[in-house]
Amino acid sequence: MNKNNSTLENIFKIVGFLVIASLAIRIVFALLGGLFYVAFTFGIPLLIAIALVSWLTNRPKKNSRDY
Repeated sequence: MNKNNSTLENIFKIVGFLVIASLAIRIVFALLGGLFYVAFTFGIPLLIAIALVSWLTNRPKKNSRDY
C-alpha cells in the first residue's frame, strides 16, 4: 500500500472492500437461489410430465396388425 496513507485510512479501505464484497456475494447467492426455486417449482414437474407423455405415446402396440 501507499506509505502516505494512515493506518486508519487503510482500515477503512479494507472494511469498505469487505462490505462491498459481502453485498456482491449476497446478490449472487440470491440469484442462484431464485434459479433453483424456479427449477424445482416448474422444471422438475415439467420434466416428469414430458417423460410420462413420451412413455405413454411411445409404447409398442401389441394389438396392431400390419397388412
